[in-house]
Amino acid sequence: MITVRGIKTVLTEMREEDAEDVVKLRNDPANNKFLFQNPITVDDQVNWIRKNKNAEDAKNFKITTLDNEFKGTISIYNIIDGKGEFGRYIATNPVNAIEAEYLLLKVCFEQLGMNAVYCQTNFENKAVWSQHLKLGFKEKGRKDVTVGTTGNTKVQAVIQEITAEEFRSFDYAKIIKLIKFF
Repeated sequence: MITVRGIKTVLTEMREEDAEDVVKLRNDPANNKFLFQNPITVDDQVNWIRKNKNAEDAKNFKITTLDNEFKGTISIYNIIDGKGEFGRYIATNPVNAIEAEYLLLKVCFEQLGMNAVYCQTNFENKAVWSQHLKLGFKEKGRKDVTVGTTGNTKVQAVIQEITAEEFRSFDYAKIIKLIKFF
């Protein structure tokens, strides 16, 4: 089980007892406008956690404060040949959101030995895809992607990627200073 402690944020691999917090977060209209999903139940989430907890191609984390206050979710999945997709990302506090993304990249490149991380973010979710740029991702293009529970919704996504080399050479000093400040 991977747990990573940052300055103000902790990433812990998701467990069944996290299901209720995840459901409240994902079903909240203020948080899920880019998820394109039907409402989920605690049983749905428990079953999803059970199914995915030992997946070789994914790590799913809850985001908490140092005091264990639940703040969101973040994942790396579809890991194939050292490259994985960053997503399942909802964070309710901006400082925890930024630090969680940074910590996930550290996990990917320093613990999992990955070569690259990419994301496909809804073009309308400008706050998130611009945050990725500030954390070292490079825009690779745009494409239409199918999203949602029913698989019949298409959105334009911004495709971004960061390599292990880019992560290691990126200057995160401003990000760390910002996290410490708040």
